[in-house]
Amino acid sequence: MSMEIDAYRLAALVTAGGTARSTTLLAAAATTAVNAYTNFLTLNAAITDGEGYEDGRVAIVTQGYYNFLKLASGFTLASDKAYTDLREGTVGNVDGVDVVVCPSSRMPANTDLIITHPKVMAAPEKLKDVVIHKNAPGYNGHLIEYRHRYDAFVDLQKLNCLAIHKTA
Repeated sequence: MSMEIDAYRLAALVTAGGTARSTTLLAAAATTAVNAYTNFLTLNAAITDGEGYEDGRVAIVTQGYYNFLKLASGFTLASDKAYTDLREGTVGNVDGVDVVVCPSSRMPANTDLIITHPKVMAAPEKLKDVVIHKNAPGYNGHLIEYRHRYDAFVDLQKLNCLAIHKTA
């Protein structure tokens, strides 16, 4: 996926979660090594208490937040780091939630942790107007030109499966 698409989808999640949800799942505080793991567990427990999906949760974290998680006392990363998991960006599993590290440039402003479920957002993509040029001037082989269409639709009925940690 491209950086632009990732940033757009994460912004859609945070916008929907911030405007249509009560603030019980939106913690606004600076993240430290002392509170990173506690914040993670608190938000995950809030999703469970809100009767969100138990299986298949995904946490999208910045590298800074992930570093704080690793430094937190009481935290142990218990996961199989298979080659496929590393290739996909999955760096572990915390409290039954897959953790994916995302560059902070793709995360919305003042956000360092998003816990969600794939069913919360539909993210369609479509290639539009694909043209293949054979041996175009200046290129050896095939040159593909296309328009890539994408969007993100958050299901407001499933916001009980979304938790966001804001830093300020």
